[in-house]
Amino acid sequence: MMDLTESDLDELLALLNSNRSVPLVLDATRRAALCGHNDVQACPGSGKTTLVGLKLLCLARKWTALRRGICVLTHTNVARDEILRCLSLHPAGYALRSYPHFVGTIQEFVNTFLALPSLRSKGMVVSQIDDDYCAARLERMADFKTKAYLKNKFASISDLRYRWVTNALVLVTPAFPTPSQSPSYQDLIAIKGRLQQEGAFFYSEMYAYAQETLFRSPLLASSLRHRFPVVLIDEMQDVQGFQDDLINLIFRDPTVRYQRFGDPDQSIFDGVGGESPNTTYNTVEMHPIAESHRYCPAIATHLLGLSSRKLALTTSCAATATDPSSTMILFSEATRGQVLERFSQVVQALPEDRRRVVKAVGGVAENNAGAAPLNIGSYWPDFDRSFQPQSFRPVTLCQAVRHATSFGASATRISMLLDAVVNVYRLAGTRFVSRAGDEKPPSRTLLSDHLRSIQAYGPFRQLIAEWVLFNEPTEHEWSEKVQALLALLGLPNVGNAAAFLAYDPAPVAADVLQQTRGNVFVSAGGVNIQVATIHSVKGETHDATLLLETKHRKLFDAKEMLPHLLNPALKVPIFDAAHPTTNASVRAAFMKKAYVAASRPKHLLGIAMGRERITDAQRHELAVMGWGVVDLG
Repeated sequence: MMDLTESDLDELLALLNSNRSVPLVLDATRRAALCGHNDVQACPGSGKTTLVGLKLLCLARKWTALRRGICVLTHTNVARDEILRCLSLHPAGYALRSYPHFVGTIQEFVNTFLALPSLRSKGMVVSQIDDDYCAARLERMADFKTKAYLKNKFASISDLRYRWVTNALVLVTPAFPTPSQSPSYQDLIAIKGRLQQEGAFFYSEMYAYAQETLFRSPLLASSLRHRFPVVLIDEMQDVQGFQDDLINLIFRDPTVRYQRFGDPDQSIFDGVGGESPNTTYNTVEMHPIAESHRYCPAIATHLLGLSSRKLALTTSCAATATDPSSTMILFSEATRGQVLERFSQVVQALPEDRRRVVKAVGGVAENNAGAAPLNIGSYWPDFDRSFQPQSFRPVTLCQAVRHATSFGASATRISMLLDAVVNVYRLAGTRFVSRAGDEKPPSRTLLSDHLRSIQAYGPFRQLIAEWVLFNEPTEHEWSEKVQALLALLGLPNVGNAAAFLAYDPAPVAADVLQQTRGNVFVSAGGVNIQVATIHSVKGETHDATLLLETKHRKLFDAKEMLPHLLNPALKVPIFDAAHPTTNASVRAAFMKKAYVAASRPKHLLGIAMGRERITDAQRHELAVMGWGVVDLG
């Protein structure tokens, strides 16, 4: 089994640093993480992705096996792309982009090696794997009486999916724990069958089919272990329980060098979608990397109380006399609207080059108006969560074209339109042929080569340009445009793509039309403060960050976290996946969100909370700890 040594690290650093103005340096803690195989907790700003990339480059330089490779799994596409960028630091890294290695998301791994082969062996076509698409199609296919019944039962049609339960593949039917002869139950069964005939599946269903495959073919897991003797997982804190169970079933074995990187303090997606978080990583002891390259010493000190694992952070950044102290802004209901302006005034104490990225973030974007709400919009009524990047995903080609023609040919909208064209190929059951001659599922990566192979690349570019530069099509014009596109794409038979290609009369939503405005508060002094949810800024680095107190159920997050901020020795609240709405679980979620928010800034941390929720003694304690307290009255 291949292991790394200090010499391997030194040789790689010598090569990389020969072309760098600022050399890469590895301390003893990071070297131990790279040379070992223990689980790693890497604090915010520690350079976790760079560490993973360096380890992979070291391994790639020593790798000699022709048919065995390294498997690198991530939780998101963003993390995968960051790792691929790190691999471009050295020519050896390019070898990891192709056979016998694998670098991709856990979802991509499950699809490629388990679920897709299983489904195809059953004679099933797979053209679309997407939760939003499946939920929208089921909603459109369901009888109105079925939808009314589910609404009365507080059930969601998106729960109509296959799951692996007690060693069996089971179709979960919302609002029906057992089979029924009722029309609504029969309708659910029928529309699920139609959805599968179209080749559309939920993401989680791929794991169910993967589990079935492993159960029926026990030797498959050992074959994957032989193929991938080294496995690295990034962003492990966000891996859900069912994903963790499957990956452990395959790779937790003495024959595999298995190492996971992440930060349990930042596991803010616990309980999302009703799924349980992983427990084999987030709750165990691991190798800590506690030195950050991001924030000033004062912020590092304040973060200890918000760390659920009580990781005592240090920083490589030196304190500067010009940095303002961390600031608590206290408000009343009458002065809450002044919070962002007042924070901008504190920010202006920073030099101009240290206040380029300023954000105000909150845990709750919207809540029940009947429950004395406190959300992000309470501070700035112009906030609209739909302006965030995930706000628009077209469910038909017509929607994609209408969106592009409404805004013009920006890179983002052209990209979205090309993705829709690739989806047409998927739904039609077409396979692309790579330059190596292998058949592959349709993808953006292979689209250009495929169009060139059928001598349609130039005409296709011209057609797309015409689509986005002219007015959105009418229903009559749409039919002609689709026929021209299909002829160009070489698709005489559209297969399951008919619904995706049909004319969609729905106009572009109002929130989409205003996306270019964004959630930016401009202060009287000209400071731009981007306003966002905590979840949307995870992984970012800011110059200054303001945590806005919000309310979830009956609890105010800043009020609940203040005692931990003042006294890091307090008992940590524990999240209970079986009871996610208890006060203890809610507080545990608060702690991790507060930690993520407070660990974004390099120079200035601010917290805004209601003045009636802090005592005089707590104000005094904050001042002793070096906080500035601003009371808006």
